[in-house]
Amino acid sequence: MPSTSSAEARLTLAMLVVLALAGVALGWNKGQLPHPIEPVASATADADISPDLALYRDVIAEVRSGRDYYAVAGERIPHYGFPIGSPLNWRLPTYAWLFSWLPGPTWIQAALVALSIVALGLAFVAQSRVAGVGYAALRIFLLFGVVHWAIDGQAYLAQEPWAATLMIVSLSAHALAAQQGRWRVLAVAAGIAALLFRELALPYCLVACAFAAHKRRWSEAAGWAAGIALFFGFFAWHVGQVKAQLAGTEVAGAAGLAQWLRFGGLDFILLTTRMNSLLFAASPWLLWLFLLLSLVGLSRSQGESNNIACLAALLYLVGFAVVGRPENFYWGLMPAPLVAWGSAQAPRCLAELWQKAAFVTSPAATDQPLVTHG
Repeated sequence: MPSTSSAEARLTLAMLVVLALAGVALGWNKGQLPHPIEPVASATADADISPDLALYRDVIAEVRSGRDYYAVAGERIPHYGFPIGSPLNWRLPTYAWLFSWLPGPTWIQAALVALSIVALGLAFVAQSRVAGVGYAALRIFLLFGVVHWAIDGQAYLAQEPWAATLMIVSLSAHALAAQQGRWRVLAVAAGIAALLFRELALPYCLVACAFAAHKRRWSEAAGWAAGIALFFGFFAWHVGQVKAQLAGTEVAGAAGLAQWLRFGGLDFILLTTRMNSLLFAASPWLLWLFLLLSLVGLSRSQGESNNIACLAALLYLVGFAVVGRPENFYWGLMPAPLVAWGSAQAPRCLAELWQKAAFVTSPAATDQPLVTHG
């Protein structure tokens, strides 16, 4: 009879096959890219730039010249056709404040490229220490699809590539901290920095904080909690500034969070998975298999960093099944580092499952006695 572990492995493999086939069938022709938005010309924007990136570039340039961020954003957001009635339609000023200190766009891009190199280097070291150079190289290849946006057009002006790259730094530092605890400081600092760039990094930070508290690493948990509290205080101040700008105007109030409640389900989940640039033009079935393999790699790998990435990725996927319009598919850059992190480990996990499932009978394992003749 097969051992319990062998039977469980076979059942797991069978369930994965069923999930793979079901996802391919249900996701057929899903996750298609929305129609491109026509660029809007402005005095400071190039002719070939999307409205959101043109908005960020204009705002950075105005803040660099000495103007107040909220006064500039109040002018430029509606200029590019975006709603302005809800504070949720206004990005946190972090990007404009920081980037305005740099001389120009080339310097902003160079800074993100440098940060991306650091992130990939840390990820390579973290993986090579536990799984060898081969798996580390695979992880870097998959993560390159995340940081590739640093050299793709003017995407470096957006906040998501910065937040995603900082999340790679944080997760890599967390993995290195399993051997040298001092890396935990960098893990917390990079995670909170990602959150201050883009509030969509909050699920990752909450999960990391919860794991630190669960493991009774109180100083680390306090660091995460203080950073998250700082974010909420910053966001409350941000909301106050937006309301002050809108006071006395005739701007119609937006629907707040309700404007993003679309219940897109698998369609939007697959669409957001395209934000790994290696998969940007991939077929829906490939997007689903990549996502499934990632969850296999994360859920069946040991190590706290894998557990954090797994739970945070699941929170993002569940959230994206409910919230997000098609044009918001760039939100997928938030879970993209986590998904790539898990996909790099999937081959090893599947190989282990296959070995456990491939039960081979031997005389010692049969119920029949071994009869010899002498």
